[in-house]
Amino acid sequence: MTNRSITLTILQFLIILFFNQTFAQNTVTKQILWTADWSPNGKFIAIGGNTDTLTIYNERNLKPLKSFHIKNTITRVKWHPSKNIIAVATQMSSEKSCIINLETNERIELNGISPDGARGIDWNYSGEYLAVADNDGQVLIYTIKGELIRKFANQSHSTKGITAIAWHPRKNMLTTVADNIRFLDIDGNLLKSIKHRPEDVLLLSIAWHRSGDFFVTGDYGDEKDTSLLQYWSEEGELLKSMDISKGEYRNLAWNPKGDRLATASDALRIWDTKGNLISVGKSEDYLWGLSWNKQGNRIITSSLEQRIILWNRKAKRILTIE
Repeated sequence: MTNRSITLTILQFLIILFFNQTFAQNTVTKQILWTADWSPNGKFIAIGGNTDTLTIYNERNLKPLKSFHIKNTITRVKWHPSKNIIAVATQMSSEKSCIINLETNERIELNGISPDGARGIDWNYSGEYLAVADNDGQVLIYTIKGELIRKFANQSHSTKGITAIAWHPRKNMLTTVADNIRFLDIDGNLLKSIKHRPEDVLLLSIAWHRSGDFFVTGDYGDEKDTSLLQYWSEEGELLKSMDISKGEYRNLAWNPKGDRLATASDALRIWDTKGNLISVGKSEDYLWGLSWNKQGNRIITSSLEQRIILWNRKAKRILTIE
């Protein structure tokens, strides 16, 4: 290799390093709306991020109804499947992840989670259990009253934290994503581990189809590897991969009927159950939070630039709140 080639290689490396560090710093210091979730009764929308506030909006006009002060970053909010209760995961915060009763405003702190916080949180199909996946690679299972009943390691060898977690829609089996896809039973026994692609690329999101027959994952990508959206069978066999996104897949959500998947990345994209792209809604910035309403005809997103956007089921923009 010539001196000129070596100089160019070093320069390219420094540019990539600077870009990655700058992006990481921006996502830490920038006020971002990380997460959004529509209540099962269709009346409310919860949105949070690193704005020190969890805000509950009226679904009819997107006007704030109430807010809860939660310091620094809310990474994920997840409504209980049948009750007016919401689970909240936090990181970089002195306040613990918690369960909030919207009727009484009671807040129950969830003990045992890593001081570095958590990014994954999900209720099981019956709403009996809440699973939290933290930044130390632990999975914790709580009752609806916030009582810790299980705590075990994700059994990762290369990545410490867990980026997302999802229960199987029909049984008490957990799936976590980070460096690999892992299937765990409710006692923490590892059932299967899958490397989702040859490259070492972090997974960010997972959504099981309501049938339980298959699930979908989205990854981060990097400066040389395009972000992938991947469909998997219940047994973990790869069905289809798509690489059309220019940004990472922060969140995935199936509509209530189960015939459409919405993905949040550089755009809002709507897919069918076979991985065919149906609609695209252009966005001025990266979308992070994502949720469907009860009827499956509206989608709410939150974004890197604190935009809240209401879309129809064909990814047409209805309303934007800056």
